[in-house]
Amino acid sequence: MLGVSGCGREKLAAMPELTPQQRESLERFKVWKHRPKVKATDDASVPSPQQVYAEMMKATFGPLLRGQGLRGSGGRFELPSDNYWALLGFRKSAYSDGQEVQFTVNLSVISRVAWAEHAAESPSLGERPKPTFVYGSWATQARLGVLTPEGSDKWWRIVRGVDPGPVAEDAVSDLLRYGLPWLRERAST
Repeated sequence: MLGVSGCGREKLAAMPELTPQQRESLERFKVWKHRPKVKATDDASVPSPQQVYAEMMKATFGPLLRGQGLRGSGGRFELPSDNYWALLGFRKSAYSDGQEVQFTVNLSVISRVAWAEHAAESPSLGERPKPTFVYGSWATQARLGVLTPEGSDKWWRIVRGVDPGPVAEDAVSDLLRYGLPWLRERAST
């Protein structure tokens, strides 16, 4: 890829090897990279967003999902099924930093037979699917936010020094109302 440091929109538009989606991603990256930065506090009493996320996973999301019959930890969970890989995965944004962590939830329901066939053709797929990887039309996949009434991609934000309670409550609500029913319905057919 050509160097993009300091290039303006006109140079970006002239890069024919980029697809519109790649250009959009590059624009979002440029906005993030050049955002106003707030110096991270050295106050040890204020946990980092990464620490808050890890604690939220351990104390909130993990117990909730295991209580709903899923197995897993560390942001990867599976609804037991003989016929399907029914997966739920938390994904942190590459744009997360010392001041903020953004995360979303990916859901996948993939026929075990279809997986075995595709994995035999492409051994690099591995023994089991990953909930945060997009596989193609043969896999039923969705982002949690798309299943909500708003119907759009949703990223939750944990910001340093801001109460994470409402973030956890909103994510839990969406998981219980939309994510888990979607997963169960597709894994039971």
